[in-house]
Amino acid sequence: MRFKKSYLDFRSSVEGSRFEEERRKHEAEIKRILSRENLEKLDEGGLLTLANNLYAFMWWAKKEYLIDYWIKGAGGLDRLKHHLMELLYSNRSLAERFDEFRRNVKGMGVAMITEMLTYFNPREYCVWNRRVKEALFKLGLTQAATLKVNKLTGKEYSSIINTLKETASLLKDPKILPNPDLLDVDYFLYYVLTVVEEEAEQVAEESFEHDDIVGMLLNIGRGLGFDAMKEVTLAAGARVDVVWLARIGNLGELRYVFEVHVKGSIDSLLLNLMKAYQDPTVQKVVAVANREELEKIKKEASALKVLSDKLVYWDVIEVVKINELIDELMSRMQNLGLTKL
Repeated sequence: MRFKKSYLDFRSSVEGSRFEEERRKHEAEIKRILSRENLEKLDEGGLLTLANNLYAFMWWAKKEYLIDYWIKGAGGLDRLKHHLMELLYSNRSLAERFDEFRRNVKGMGVAMITEMLTYFNPREYCVWNRRVKEALFKLGLTQAATLKVNKLTGKEYSSIINTLKETASLLKDPKILPNPDLLDVDYFLYYVLTVVEEEAEQVAEESFEHDDIVGMLLNIGRGLGFDAMKEVTLAAGARVDVVWLARIGNLGELRYVFEVHVKGSIDSLLLNLMKAYQDPTVQKVVAVANREELEKIKKEASALKVLSDKLVYWDVIEVVKINELIDELMSRMQNLGLTKL
């Protein structure tokens, strides 16, 4: 199997062993939190511990806000515990449990849910996020790599699990990895994407969905130390895709506003950004799109003097690159023991 030998060598290194040990600690902690006994008495403190053990929320500075969001999104703490119990312990099919949980619990995305499930039972569940998708693409597993990151169905998740179970069987090594699980597969995919010094495959711009780009903007903002939020309504009445918020001493709150444009009306996008800039706390408004669409936006915006020195243009390919650098930085810091989940 491609990259298998170098991956097994990496696992045996000091750096690789340290990384594996850290992940298994998270596995043990999440299994403890989500045991039947502890799940029945789960409180905000337990949810905070859960969030602290998930890579998906490594960058969140204020996880208390996140916990409150989960509870409200489920209709209360008791409802959240009920839906977690159904997801983890119901006898129904995974596809049914996964889809029902996503319908009933807001604020928990695919990356978070699948990471939680994988730590809970790495024999039966796998992680699904953009990094996994890109690693599969690099390995030539293009069918799985065509699935959406943020709009995954339970049926599609079951299919991905079956694919990665086959990958697990190929990773077996009698001395180093005699019985690999899907957490080992996730580690392998991490290695393929971030450690192997080989030119990455180019992913077409068209493969990036609106929600994918929003997720990257949130990740970058949090990585830079901002409070990053999506679907925010500002004082001026504009509802925008992403806001980065900073609180700076006597200056109060400063905001940076982002609107993602994949397709649709450019006039509507510019009108929304103009409304957003009327909020006195907004420092810059940013249009995010591919190169072709950005040229169209620039042409339309050139006639709007009100936006002449306030509108920033960000190519989605640059967003992707910076997002990868943020993830790589955090991974390296974690491997060095400088950052703990």
